Amino acid sequence: MSRSIDDLVAVLDLEQIEPDLFRGPAADTRLQRTYGGQVLAQAVVAAYGTLGSGRVLHSLHAQFLEAGRADSPILYDVLPTRDGAHFSTRLVTARQGGRRIFTMGCSAQAPEPGLDHQDVAPDVPSPDDCPSMADVLVRRGAPAARMFEEWDGLEVRYASGLADAAPHHKGALSVWVRANGHLPDDPVLHQAVLAYLSDLTLLSVSLIPHGMTFGPGVVGASLDHGMWFHRPVRADDWLLYEQISPSASGARGFSLGRIFGGGHLAASAAQEGLIRVVDQT
Repeated sequence: MSRSIDDLVAVLDLEQIEPDLFRGPAADTRLQRTYGGQVLAQAVVAAYGTLGSGRVLHSLHAQFLEAGRADSPILYDVLPTRDGAHFSTRLVTARQGGRRIFTMGCSAQAPEPGLDHQDVAPDVPSPDDCPSMADVLVRRGAPAARMFEEWDGLEVRYASGLADAAPHHKGALSVWVRANGHLPDDPVLHQAVLAYLSDLTLLSVSLIPHGMTFGPGVVGASLDHGMWFHRPVRADDWLLYEQISPSASGARGFSLGRIFGGGHLAASAAQEGLIRVVDQT
């Protein structure tokens, strides 16, 4: 995780070892398992390291194969599978200690004009009128001071009123989120931070219909993650992340998310993850 905006920027500063091989630094964290959003974001940066200027990622599809160790760097091997007249595709494999822990296929496009329409953001209170993630964790009985500092690189506020926007979904959550400080004017970094934050609350939405949260008795892990980047956005401005969970079955939860920012629908996300209830008796 990233305990400050500087930590967040640093963890996304990958070292290029060879033309298609990159090393992602470990984050400053007390946790043993690497945050999935960190791996996702570092993979985005690695993919961009092999793309020509003018190509912009518009989609990614990732699978989390094994948990990564939070105290060790991660190697990202990028396979340039295609460079066409308008689109480029890449396959990114993350390795740690000789193990493959993650794969991601992604596609980039040279921007071009075309048809344009978008959904509008749901009507929710402003960030100033919403409780912080730390406040919500305190109400749920979690050791918030210790837990939330792992994500101090982000500012997160829980919005209310999503039930009105999605009345037919029992599992629904909306949060305001942004980088906790000013980011450099690098569109690759802003897109990587968007990927980083997209993993933070998405799977937990599948527990809402059951009145549960992750912790003792409930094990969770991201299995796969899809993301579509519709329009550019600054990740250090407030973004509204609307999330729903249409289904949970077979110890897996499925969630969908839409990220609004700057008056636009900026990105969409989909994730399936493990939500296993364990017997503690």
